[in-house]
Amino acid sequence: MDYKEFVKSYKDFPKKDVLFWDFTYLLKNVTARKCAINEIKEFLKNKNIDKIVAIESKGFTIGSILAYDLELPLVLIRKPNLIPGKFYSEEFVKEYGTAEYQIKDDAIEKNEKIVIVYDIMAGSGASKAAINLVEKSGGIVDGLVYITELEYLKGREDLKNYDIFSLVKIPEKGIS
Repeated sequence: MDYKEFVKSYKDFPKKDVLFWDFTYLLKNVTARKCAINEIKEFLKNKNIDKIVAIESKGFTIGSILAYDLELPLVLIRKPNLIPGKFYSEEFVKEYGTAEYQIKDDAIEKNEKIVIVYDIMAGSGASKAAINLVEKSGGIVDGLVYITELEYLKGREDLKNYDIFSLVKIPEKGIS
């Protein structure tokens, strides 16, 4: 299935000169969503995964479905001030500013195999922050899963040591 019709772009959102990519059309189309989840599960079938780690907030949707279908625990990577208790923190640079992610310090056991799920790979900043959090927690990143990959930002180059799956590849910047 070609999923490009379920990913749309919006100019100047959330601020001027940013092109925002929205995959929520995939979520509301039951057939496309099921097909997408099955393709992701096919990518994961030969991995011995212990947990799914989903990045806030749009990664939670796909991560939750995968964790449920694969009968795996789900771990959340959150934005600041949303995790009670002890946590690890990682700051990073993204396409239009800086940000921070956090993960509970006891969410992952040593040497657990992890797949990180997020809606989009733009640059590599958010993904590298999530990888660092998993590794600080003692986990091993066994794969990265995205709905959309903005190839023109070349995030994959910084993540070449990881097994990456993306449903929709956008080769150049433009409005969909």
